[in-house]
Amino acid sequence: MSTRSQAPKARRRFSGWIVLGIVVAAIVGPPVTITLVNDASARSVESSLRALPLPERTELVDSTSRAAKIVGNGNGMQYLGALLIRSDESAVELQAFYDAQSIPGDLTVAVAPSGRLNDFHGAGGFLDEPGEAGTFVVYAWGEGPGEVFEEFDLRGH
Repeated sequence: MSTRSQAPKARRRFSGWIVLGIVVAAIVGPPVTITLVNDASARSVESSLRALPLPERTELVDSTSRAAKIVGNGNGMQYLGALLIRSDESAVELQAFYDAQSIPGDLTVAVAPSGRLNDFHGAGGFLDEPGEAGTFVVYAWGEGPGEVFEEFDLRGH
Protein backbone atom coordinates (compact mmCIF):
# COMPACT_ATOMS: atom_id res chain seq x y z
CA MET A 1 0.00 0.00 0.00
CA SER A 2 2.79 2.44 0.71
CA THR A 3 4.11 2.09 -2.86
CA ARG A 4 0.80 3.24 -4.34
CA SER A 5 0.56 6.33 -2.16
CA GLN A 6 4.12 7.40 -3.01
CA ALA A 7 3.57 7.35 -6.82
CA PRO A 8 1.05 10.26 -6.90
CA LYS A 9 3.33 12.38 -4.67
CA ALA A 10 6.30 11.76 -6.97
CA ARG A 11 4.21 12.71 -10.02
CA ARG A 12 3.04 15.94 -8.35
CA ARG A 13 6.60 16.82 -7.40
CA PHE A 14 7.81 16.11 -10.96
CA SER A 15 5.02 18.13 -12.57
CA GLY A 16 5.79 20.99 -10.16
CA TRP A 17 9.34 21.11 -11.52
CA ILE A 18 8.00 21.10 -15.07
CA VAL A 19 5.70 24.05 -14.32
CA LEU A 20 8.56 25.91 -12.64
CA GLY A 21 10.80 25.27 -15.66
CA ILE A 22 8.13 26.58 -18.05
CA VAL A 23 7.66 29.74 -15.96
CA VAL A 24 11.41 30.39 -15.80
CA ALA A 25 11.77 29.81 -19.56
CA ALA A 26 8.87 32.19 -20.26
CA ILE A 27 10.49 34.92 -18.15
CA VAL A 28 14.13 34.47 -19.18
CA GLY A 29 13.69 33.27 -22.77
CA PRO A 30 12.46 36.42 -24.55
CA PRO A 31 15.13 38.84 -23.23
CA VAL A 32 17.90 36.35 -24.00
CA THR A 33 16.51 35.67 -27.48
CA ILE A 34 16.11 39.38 -28.25
CA THR A 35 19.70 40.07 -27.17
CA LEU A 36 21.07 37.20 -29.28
CA VAL A 37 19.11 38.26 -32.38
CA ASN A 38 20.26 41.89 -32.09
CA ASP A 39 23.87 40.81 -31.58
CA ALA A 40 23.58 38.64 -34.70
CA SER A 41 22.33 41.68 -36.65
CA ALA A 42 25.38 43.67 -35.57
CA ARG A 43 27.67 40.76 -36.48
CA SER A 44 26.10 40.70 -39.96
CA VAL A 45 27.16 44.35 -40.42
CA GLU A 46 30.69 43.36 -39.40
CA SER A 47 30.59 40.37 -41.77
CA SER A 48 29.46 42.61 -44.64
CA LEU A 49 32.44 44.87 -44.01
CA ARG A 50 34.83 41.93 -43.79
CA ALA A 51 33.50 40.64 -47.13
CA LEU A 52 34.54 43.85 -48.89
CA PRO A 53 37.96 43.77 -50.54
CA LEU A 54 40.80 45.62 -48.87
CA PRO A 55 42.77 48.22 -50.80
CA GLU A 56 46.28 47.34 -51.90
CA ARG A 57 48.98 47.65 -49.22
CA THR A 58 46.31 47.30 -46.52
CA GLU A 59 45.93 44.66 -43.84
CA LEU A 60 43.08 43.84 -41.50
CA VAL A 61 44.15 44.16 -37.85
CA ASP A 62 40.88 43.56 -35.99
CA SER A 63 37.12 43.74 -36.32
CA THR A 64 34.20 44.21 -33.96
CA SER A 65 30.45 44.63 -33.83
CA ARG A 66 28.06 46.15 -31.33
CA ALA A 67 24.31 46.36 -30.87
CA ALA A 68 23.13 49.06 -28.44
CA LYS A 69 22.15 52.70 -28.25
CA ILE A 70 25.61 53.90 -29.21
CA VAL A 71 25.32 57.57 -30.13
CA GLY A 72 22.64 60.21 -29.79
CA ASN A 73 19.72 60.66 -27.45
CA GLY A 74 16.47 58.81 -27.03
CA ASN A 75 15.60 55.17 -27.33
CA GLY A 76 16.43 52.77 -30.12
CA MET A 77 18.97 50.21 -31.18
CA GLN A 78 21.92 50.84 -33.45
CA TYR A 79 23.97 48.18 -35.19
CA LEU A 80 27.65 48.92 -35.75
CA GLY A 81 30.31 46.92 -37.52
CA ALA A 82 33.91 48.10 -37.64
CA LEU A 83 37.30 47.06 -38.99
CA LEU A 84 40.66 48.23 -37.75
CA ILE A 85 43.04 48.33 -40.72
CA ARG A 86 46.65 49.30 -41.28
CA SER A 87 47.32 51.01 -44.61
CA ASP A 88 49.79 53.14 -46.53
CA GLU A 89 46.82 55.04 -48.02
CA SER A 90 45.38 58.23 -46.53
CA ALA A 91 41.90 58.41 -45.02
CA VAL A 92 40.69 60.31 -48.11
CA GLU A 93 42.08 57.64 -50.46
CA LEU A 94 40.58 54.85 -48.37
CA GLN A 95 37.17 56.57 -48.30
CA ALA A 96 37.31 56.96 -52.11
CA PHE A 97 38.15 53.25 -52.42
CA TYR A 98 35.15 52.22 -50.31
CA ASP A 99 32.85 54.71 -52.04
CA ALA A 100 33.69 53.02 -55.33
CA GLN A 101 32.76 49.56 -53.99
CA SER A 102 29.41 47.91 -54.52
CA ILE A 103 28.32 47.86 -50.89
CA PRO A 104 25.45 45.51 -49.98
CA GLY A 105 22.21 46.75 -48.46
CA ASP A 106 21.91 50.11 -46.79
CA LEU A 107 25.45 50.18 -45.44
CA THR A 108 27.31 53.45 -45.58
CA VAL A 109 31.00 52.88 -45.01
CA ALA A 110 33.09 55.59 -43.35
CA VAL A 111 36.82 55.74 -42.70
CA ALA A 112 38.47 57.58 -39.82
CA PRO A 113 42.11 57.76 -38.70
CA SER A 114 42.28 55.72 -35.51
CA GLY A 115 44.61 58.28 -33.93
CA ARG A 116 41.65 60.61 -33.52
CA LEU A 117 39.36 58.06 -31.90
CA ASN A 118 39.23 57.13 -28.24
CA ASP A 119 37.14 54.19 -27.01
CA PHE A 120 35.50 53.63 -30.38
CA HIS A 121 31.77 53.83 -29.67
CA GLY A 122 32.16 51.86 -26.48
CA ALA A 123 33.55 48.80 -28.23
CA GLY A 124 35.86 47.90 -25.36
CA GLY A 125 39.12 46.24 -26.29
CA PHE A 126 38.82 47.25 -29.94
CA LEU A 127 40.36 50.70 -29.70
CA ASP A 128 40.80 51.68 -26.07
CA GLU A 129 43.54 54.19 -26.84
CA PRO A 130 44.28 56.38 -29.83
CA GLY A 131 45.65 54.19 -32.61
CA GLU A 132 49.06 54.43 -34.15
CA ALA A 133 49.76 56.37 -37.34
CA GLY A 134 48.69 54.45 -40.43
CA THR A 135 45.77 52.68 -38.75
CA PHE A 136 42.19 53.47 -39.65
CA VAL A 137 38.74 52.43 -38.55
CA VAL A 138 36.36 51.46 -41.33
CA TYR A 139 32.84 51.34 -39.94
CA ALA A 140 29.22 51.06 -41.00
CA TRP A 141 25.82 51.25 -39.39
CA GLY A 142 23.31 48.58 -40.29
CA GLU A 143 19.66 47.73 -39.94
CA GLY A 144 18.08 45.58 -37.26
CA PRO A 145 15.71 42.64 -37.45
CA GLY A 146 12.58 44.64 -36.68
CA GLU A 147 10.73 46.85 -34.27
CA VAL A 148 9.92 44.19 -31.67
CA PHE A 149 13.58 43.27 -31.23
CA GLU A 150 14.64 46.91 -31.13
CA GLU A 151 11.95 48.02 -28.69
CA PHE A 152 12.41 45.29 -26.10
CA ASP A 153 16.22 45.21 -25.91
CA LEU A 154 17.19 47.10 -22.74
CA ARG A 155 20.49 48.17 -24.28
CA GLY A 156 18.53 50.52 -26.56
CA HIS A 157 17.11 52.56 -23.68
